[in-house]
Amino acid sequence: MVALAAGHLVQTLNAERAATAAETRASIKAGEIEKVAAGPDAVSRASETAPALPETAALTGPDAATSAPAVPAVPSADDTPVLAALPDPPSAGTSPSLPAQPTPPAGADDAAMVSTDDCAANLALTAGPRAMVSVSLTALCRAGERVVLRHAGLAVAERLSDSGTLLLDLPALQVQAEVTVLFPDAEVLVSRIDVPDAAGVRRFAVQWMADDAFQLHAFENGADYGEPGDIWAEAPVSANGGYMVALGNPDLDLPMMSEVYTFPADAQVKTEVTIEATVTETTCGRELLGETLVTGPDGVVKTDLTLAMPDCTALGDILVLKNPGLDVTLATAN
Repeated sequence: MVALAAGHLVQTLNAERAATAAETRASIKAGEIEKVAAGPDAVSRASETAPALPETAALTGPDAATSAPAVPAVPSADDTPVLAALPDPPSAGTSPSLPAQPTPPAGADDAAMVSTDDCAANLALTAGPRAMVSVSLTALCRAGERVVLRHAGLAVAERLSDSGTLLLDLPALQVQAEVTVLFPDAEVLVSRIDVPDAAGVRRFAVQWMADDAFQLHAFENGADYGEPGDIWAEAPVSANGGYMVALGNPDLDLPMMSEVYTFPADAQVKTEVTIEATVTETTCGRELLGETLVTGPDGVVKTDLTLAMPDCTALGDILVLKNPGLDVTLATAN
């Protein structure tokens, strides 16, 4: 009996010791959890890095309910978090790091289109007085360019102004006049116009290129050089209704020049036309080449003109070609 009682006492004591040890371990664990939760950086680290924790079962142990900090509840799906410290998100398509681009002014695309259209060349013709064709050429993106104008065999070179325009008068050689403009890059403009007054005049022209220079004189009613009735570039208007025009720009690299004499078709005036060429250092000892154009009932007659110049010992002499295209004679005027 004594042995049995002693054995039962030993078991009881062992059971109490085990329970005490378990309570001690639980208390130590509870203390450790409290220490971690209540550490100096626990709140800041939790607010910065730790995700929200769901609600969990209470910690075991005698002091768990009072020692463990309260765990915040996770907001439900219907709750909207308030972020008062954050700026409103940028709208779609706007870069937060760049300033907003200015809105293009109204009609910006139209302005660009107009600027492109302004580069297109335009040729306009108008029938003017004295059977002339007023030529208006606009090519704003071709300022200063050399252009060649052609009409019924007549060909002259001109230069566009600094603003890309050219205004000049051409003598109409046909009633149904066609004018062609040729640009250096081979672009061609063509325009046509009726000039009824061209039927009432007759015209004689001489044209040449570069240094092959000629000069046209029309002597009306037996006039001599320098007398009234000597119609030429220096005295271009006749009292009998005739006139002279000089065409082309002599300052171009390759000038194409012409002189045109006009007289009424029904004029009762006897006229002698002459073509002159001066012997110079650039013309002596070679042939000069040119063309003549004569209008009449059968249209425009164009004829090649070739003139052999004397050698350079004759500098200053003038060769005179009388009535070219008809009864041609050659004379020398000193």
